[in-house]
Amino acid sequence: MKKHHPFALPLTAFVVATLALALASCKKSPDTIGNNLISNDDYFEIYKTDTVEVVCHSYLDSVSTGNVINVLLGSMNDPVFGGSEAGFYTQFRPSVAGQSFGNNPVLDSLVLQLSVTNYYGDTTVFQTVHAFELSDTLSVLSTYYNTSEVSTFGVDHANGYQFQPRPNTKMHIYGTDTVRQAVIRIPLSNELGNYLMSLDTTSYSRPDLFKEHFKGLRLYCDPVSYSGAICTIDPTNNTYTLLQLYYHAAATPEKPMRYDFYTTSSDAYFNSIEHDYSIGSQDFVSQLLDGHTELGKQQIYLQSMGGVKAKILFPNLTHWADTLEDSHIVINEAKLVFPASKLATDSIYKAPTNFFLLGFNADSTTFLLPDYFEGTNYFGGTYNSNSQSVTFRISEYVQEVIMGKRENCGLNLGINGAAYNAQRLVINGPESDVGGKLRLEVIYSIVNE
Repeated sequence: MKKHHPFALPLTAFVVATLALALASCKKSPDTIGNNLISNDDYFEIYKTDTVEVVCHSYLDSVSTGNVINVLLGSMNDPVFGGSEAGFYTQFRPSVAGQSFGNNPVLDSLVLQLSVTNYYGDTTVFQTVHAFELSDTLSVLSTYYNTSEVSTFGVDHANGYQFQPRPNTKMHIYGTDTVRQAVIRIPLSNELGNYLMSLDTTSYSRPDLFKEHFKGLRLYCDPVSYSGAICTIDPTNNTYTLLQLYYHAAATPEKPMRYDFYTTSSDAYFNSIEHDYSIGSQDFVSQLLDGHTELGKQQIYLQSMGGVKAKILFPNLTHWADTLEDSHIVINEAKLVFPASKLATDSIYKAPTNFFLLGFNADSTTFLLPDYFEGTNYFGGTYNSNSQSVTFRISEYVQEVIMGKRENCGLNLGINGAAYNAQRLVINGPESDVGGKLRLEVIYSIVNE
């Protein structure tokens, strides 16, 4: 009696498998890939399953955050993920070389203005920000992570300034300045302003010389007691992200002047994020902190900011062929579906747009899946707001595991831009009691010898 049980691939089916992979690389609609493998001939037996065993759990991670696209500032108290405080370290350079403030300059104010390009959370909650001068030097040649620390002096130049982010306000007037962009303006101490004015012209002659005297700032916010938001800042927007020094000559107070410092991609900066997961939900704490990975059957968690990723395993995948005798397997399509949990999104915690899926090697390093190279339209990874789910096609990867060309070490799921975005998502596990389940949907052909 012939046994029909997935998987295995071999000589007589090799041509068919090769054809399947070749067709997958063509610029066709994903829905048509593999269709020509399905025949009315009894030589092919076509099956579909969504009951492949899936084992998954979330785990804590860190991420390199040096000189990324955006820096982050703010604090959130998430009912599921707990507390997150985001800030950054950054260098500055003079806007004009050889600056001289003239005879008897008088400081009016020193303001750090930050261009806000996005936000995550509730921006109606007030934030308390701190700014400390660096006592150690940053370097663009160094690797910085969200957990990295650089020493600072003990004076808070922001003096615990409180602000309410207004990311949707695109017009501000500050004295004679009109700012046509959402910004956060943080007044800094006269002590720091007077110090910057006291530097001689030589100190302003080159960026490297200036950084010897002023190594930069560390910005961060206090934890909030509820809700809160994290703002996305464009650190190299030299039109709106500026350290602004306002001053006048003692003899002409009616003629105010301004000198700017700014950051470029040639300067060092990095995001620094602290998480207090202990105040998250009970299920989250149990899975992530207490090591109860079996809770991934019900839910898994993803968070950017060097926070949380997930590991996905298919423990029985390589055993599908064990009960086959003279038959072999061709994968027509394999889709990995991640349905969002009811805890996933609301008006405050919106679902991320894009996700990544990598393969794990035996040494826990990762690699790009072969399906990734077929392009985004085929591979997937974009959140679908209609189905409230994320789908990846991993047909070639599954076929390689079946053929023994890939070790079955699992997959790594995370949020794209985790080094510079503030986002999160809760996903239903493979045995979820509520809503759709995480699953691997496979259409395959049993090819008889």
